[in-house]
Amino acid sequence: MKSVLKWIGIGAGLSVAGLAVAPIFIRVDQFRPEIVKAVNQELNGTLELGKLELSLWGKVRIAIDGLKVTDLSKKEVLSVKDASFEIPFTSLISGSPSITFQMKEPAIQVVKDAAGKINLLSLPKGLKITEGTAPGSSAQAAQTPTASSGEAVKLPAMVMNARFGLSIVDAKLTYLDQKTALSNTVDHFNVRVRDLSLSRKTEIELWADLKTKMQDLTVEGPLKLTAELSPEVKDGAVRGGSFKLAFSADDLTIEKGVLFKKGKGVPARFGATFAMDSTQFKIQESSLRFHNAEIGLTGKFEKTGAFALKFDAKSIDLKPWSELVPLLKEYELEGKLGLSGDAGGRLDAITYNAKVSVEGLSAKGPNLKAKPVIDGKIDIATDRIEKFAFNLKGPGNEVSLEGRLVGFLKPQITFSVTSPKGMDLDQWIEFPKPVEAPKAQAAAGSAPAPAKDASEQDLDALLNPLRTNDIAKATGVDGSVSFSFIKAKGIRIDDLGCKIQMKNLGLQLSAIRMKIFGGSLSGNFSLDMLPAEPRYSMKFVLRDFDMQKAVESQFAALKNTLVGKLSASLEGSGASFNTLPAKKKLQLKGEFKVLDGAFQTMDIAKMANEALQGSVAKIAEKVPVLKGKNLQIGTRADSRYESISGHFTIAGGVLDAPDFFAKAAPKRGIDLKGSTKMGLIDESIDAKWELIDTHHVTGADQIQVNIAGKTISNVLAKGEKDPLILPVSVGCKWSAPCVSYTQVPEYLAGVALARVGKGAEEAAKDKVKEAVKGAVQEGVGKALKGLFGR
Repeated sequence: MKSVLKWIGIGAGLSVAGLAVAPIFIRVDQFRPEIVKAVNQELNGTLELGKLELSLWGKVRIAIDGLKVTDLSKKEVLSVKDASFEIPFTSLISGSPSITFQMKEPAIQVVKDAAGKINLLSLPKGLKITEGTAPGSSAQAAQTPTASSGEAVKLPAMVMNARFGLSIVDAKLTYLDQKTALSNTVDHFNVRVRDLSLSRKTEIELWADLKTKMQDLTVEGPLKLTAELSPEVKDGAVRGGSFKLAFSADDLTIEKGVLFKKGKGVPARFGATFAMDSTQFKIQESSLRFHNAEIGLTGKFEKTGAFALKFDAKSIDLKPWSELVPLLKEYELEGKLGLSGDAGGRLDAITYNAKVSVEGLSAKGPNLKAKPVIDGKIDIATDRIEKFAFNLKGPGNEVSLEGRLVGFLKPQITFSVTSPKGMDLDQWIEFPKPVEAPKAQAAAGSAPAPAKDASEQDLDALLNPLRTNDIAKATGVDGSVSFSFIKAKGIRIDDLGCKIQMKNLGLQLSAIRMKIFGGSLSGNFSLDMLPAEPRYSMKFVLRDFDMQKAVESQFAALKNTLVGKLSASLEGSGASFNTLPAKKKLQLKGEFKVLDGAFQTMDIAKMANEALQGSVAKIAEKVPVLKGKNLQIGTRADSRYESISGHFTIAGGVLDAPDFFAKAAPKRGIDLKGSTKMGLIDESIDAKWELIDTHHVTGADQIQVNIAGKTISNVLAKGEKDPLILPVSVGCKWSAPCVSYTQVPEYLAGVALARVGKGAEEAAKDKVKEAVKGAVQEGVGKALKGLFGR
């Protein structure tokens, strides 16, 4: 026994001595030129190696005194001062050689050029990376050598059992994207690969401590990636295997100004298990989680090109997301989202299904009195949305949207929007109060500020993205809207509805209906958005629209017009959304009638008063008998009209109402009759009116004169029972009208002269008649006296 131990000791001593002196006789550095030459023949770049030293203490170790790799442009890709290869003796003895390459504190520079090429991947000659390489394809088959018969080649045991390892410690990784000018550096980057082999489980670890800041983006903390590869070996050949992957950045902190903040401990991880064999690649399980959102994916890819995937997301509570997005806190976001679905088929004929759900989604807004609540779902099938349905509820509000979409390239949409209970937006929204525009204080004699050039805002051009979009042009729409009522800013519209259709950017609104301010509106509207200047046409009928209620409800457009119950009809067409060309190209015709009306800014009685008062002296100059007459003319501030009616046309930017007639209520106003032209572009007005005092509210009918003992009543009218007529004209602008009474004195003087002249003539005739009558009576008396002798 002692002799055995003695010889073992001698053997061990000789082995140690051999290992100690072997590096002296084996100069590995002499192989460096050949190694560099061989490697450079396979590189699109250059390898530089420092001195090689051999050590045999417990393992074969070749230390490299510096290593550098540059690309074809002489830019450094990899540099390290301390690198080595190690091969444990035990691995050689066991027939399973293990080679480990180590680098300490290397510098790695990854550059993506403007063409999208990455320098690190471009280094090996003959390496081609193609998109869409599926398991079981030729690219995969190339990894497993096959015999001419198609069977897997049986590899030597030494090759099958060989192992490779990689250890990169505290590397500095720099990434530069030349196209986007993005640059990023990762310190303390580590990689460890254990037993990369065709027959054993391979373990891969990658971790780093990030500390990056780019403008207002800060990323700090650890991240780690682990992987396990387990090949399946049968009859000396690789037949498949499995792969596990896990990534974690839970303790990574990410901060983007005030927009986003992920703190330490917020889950951010991914895990998956894959398996493959000669016929398919399977995703056995996978899970992606970020914060409280988690989605799982399973599926498989067949060698034939067929595939099947299934995904499912757990219900996501939105409220905690305000922790990551601080801006959401003020909105008090709440609700849940759900997602599930599947996809399959072949790459050239993919089928898919998905379901998206929204439950109790609500948010607080700056002008919302209360938070609306939205529930809904979307069912997606291949090339269509089979159904979408949403319901919104709020205080005094409820509206539903339902429909479907067929074809994503040529969408055909059908939908309906309904609100059986109506929407009272005043209970829900805090509408901002209107701000009065400051009054302009122009200096006397100064010219008005020039209007903005309409070309500054080309509203027609806003539709150009639609006109050039094939999907938009191919979109078809068939929908309907029906609300029992909608109320906002105190204005309530009842029974609101219409049908909506669109084809080739042609929009049709038909069967439009609504009840508002005690009246009703019905009609149709069409819009062709395809031309550079959109064209539209319309036809509407309005019945019993209470304009007084409209004015009281802040309908500013009617404030300075008139009040009463308006009924009207119109039809016509136009083009362009830009103000100036729209006014020029608008073509409309129609008629209107207002019952129990009153003018808001025009006091017709006051106009009559001003016309008479300013004409008295001028009339008296031509009709002396009126001198000294004191005209007591009354006015009324509450003028009312039984009806105000007329026809109108709009063409070339001018509104023409040729037969305007306002019939005053008895003793409540003065009739108005005439024609009116209004310029929609220059705001001009040219009106020829007659003020007709049918009900004698001015008191002018009391003016009378005495001619030769004959009284002429109502001398300023054409007849004793006729109404006073005052011809006036209106000019300047319809927003600031100028009323002219220049025709009144001449007209009334002419009427009075005619009446006086006629009265004088009649008085003269009466005097002749009396004289003749007297003479006749006297002559007859004398004759009788003579006859009877008395």
